[in-house]
Amino acid sequence: MLKLSFAHIVSNTYKYDWIKFFAHFFAFYIIIFVLRCFTTAGYLMPTMYQGYHIVCALIFALVCALWKYDRKNTILLLIISCFWGGAAFCKSGAGMVLSEREIVQTLEIGIIFYAIFSVIWYALGYLKKNILYYTLRVVVQVLFGISMLPALLVIGYYVVSDKHMLSANILLTLFQTNYEEVVSYLVEQNVVLWAISVLVILIILGFFIYFVSKIGKLHGGIKIFILNAVLLIYVVVDIIPKLSSTFVINMILRVKNTLYEYKEYNNISQYREERINALKDVLRYDDAPQLHVVVMGESTNREHLRAFGYQRPTTPWLDSELDSGKNVILFPKTYSNNIQTVMAVQFSLTSQNQYNSSALADAYSITEVASAAGYDTYWISNQKHYSAYDTPIKTIADGANHQNFINDFWGYKLLTSYYDEKLAEYFPKPKAKGKTLVIFHLMGCHNVYSDRYPSEFAVFDEGKDERVNSYDNCVRHNDYVLGMLYAKAVENPNFMSFTFLSDHGEDPDNGLTHDYSKFTWTMAHIPFFSIFSDKYSEAHPEIMSVLKDNADKYWTSDLLYDYLLHILGIENAPKEDSKYDISSPDYAMKRDNLTIIEGQEYIKDDDTK
Repeated sequence: MLKLSFAHIVSNTYKYDWIKFFAHFFAFYIIIFVLRCFTTAGYLMPTMYQGYHIVCALIFALVCALWKYDRKNTILLLIISCFWGGAAFCKSGAGMVLSEREIVQTLEIGIIFYAIFSVIWYALGYLKKNILYYTLRVVVQVLFGISMLPALLVIGYYVVSDKHMLSANILLTLFQTNYEEVVSYLVEQNVVLWAISVLVILIILGFFIYFVSKIGKLHGGIKIFILNAVLLIYVVVDIIPKLSSTFVINMILRVKNTLYEYKEYNNISQYREERINALKDVLRYDDAPQLHVVVMGESTNREHLRAFGYQRPTTPWLDSELDSGKNVILFPKTYSNNIQTVMAVQFSLTSQNQYNSSALADAYSITEVASAAGYDTYWISNQKHYSAYDTPIKTIADGANHQNFINDFWGYKLLTSYYDEKLAEYFPKPKAKGKTLVIFHLMGCHNVYSDRYPSEFAVFDEGKDERVNSYDNCVRHNDYVLGMLYAKAVENPNFMSFTFLSDHGEDPDNGLTHDYSKFTWTMAHIPFFSIFSDKYSEAHPEIMSVLKDNADKYWTSDLLYDYLLHILGIENAPKEDSKYDISSPDYAMKRDNLTIIEGQEYIKDDDTK
């Protein structure tokens, strides 16, 4: 009778623990879902980040179970969640884009950090209380405190800077080798307020370190410990590498990578200067004042532009320019040379193309050549300056006299701090009697589409599936951005040309982005057009005539370099070849010999056109 009663008690105890576990899981699940609703993307995508959502809630519940649902532990875990969640929402408060993904993943970082230290802390309970034991306890506590620093610094800076976001650029200021620059930056700040904020952060860190030392008297059992450990192994292997895209971790990675890139760039700066100087001796060019603007888009499929025949009104600005009778040239048979950004941009803006067998090391960028020809060159981008794979793009950007990157992210994923329309604020003021080339690099329509436009541009919400609606909204916003940049350009009396080209397309109608393994020809169908001023048209009637004749010919984007050289009036440039120039009567490229993806696919095999 006694044994049965004991078994009954044990059974009820485990049953009670499972109820607690699921109660903690679902409670935190609901908290995360509510927070996701505050994304600035315009509407919620309930399923896209469900995996992260579930993992986050699961880790929370398992850590609570590890300490037998001790109230102090649960409170500490919730406080940690508040700080990391608060760091994410500082973006929204600062008027920046806060994606649903960042809300979930930033919150998950804090939960994962605590879970890792919690499991280690739990394991220490099995060690003998000797010097090693106490040393390891101190190390774990200190590391836990350090893990909280990124979130605390973001929130602290947000408070003391009157609702601005801490960025990698700000942190990089403190790493300048010039001591005077560092001192000058600090002197401009409110030193007293900064001192108070630092003190508050240290006090909070002390609280965390002290509080974590009080956790651990109640053990949840070896089985729960093993479950936590197994889940964390999965998290470390599969989840943590993907969390580098969150802005807090991204900021740290960018600082690290930028410092390295500074060093590397300094090592070759003299070589690059000599290379450009050598060009000056061979180029021929016109010194008349002029302004040319080139906009490099992102992931824009021309089949979703009304101006190129799409049924939805996705291009109201471009449509109005076409209706106005201005010198607008559309190229409806344009193909991206590649379906990945780095390769596409690299081939488009350098003398390297698929047909001349030129190596990247020997190629010249349009920024280098234009600079050597006396142009004041600008590279203004909403994409990342430093990322894992974009060295060729960085090299092209570095060839410009002036650079401005408004995107503070670094890493593998395309996230951004601002919508593309912010770029219009950085439109330069060219010299009255000078030659200027301005290149904008948009975030454009890169997935996730709903992250790329403010909610007022969510005009398409029925008739097609959610993905296509979102993409079309993105295309419409892209058209709006182009209109803003064009309006800035035509204000200048020396304005000559405005050219837009996307790096590659997408295939949203089939639920695809731009993946080699799932290649469709639609991914290579990109918009390409130029608008010329009356002044340019009158000065170069032969170019305008050829362009109108050639506009309907097949063309790949890696030939943009030759096109721009001609439009900019630069002659005798490296690798210049008129047979690649669609603005030349010598243009000789035919559908049968044009390729994409470095010759892997022939345009003649495109059965969609």
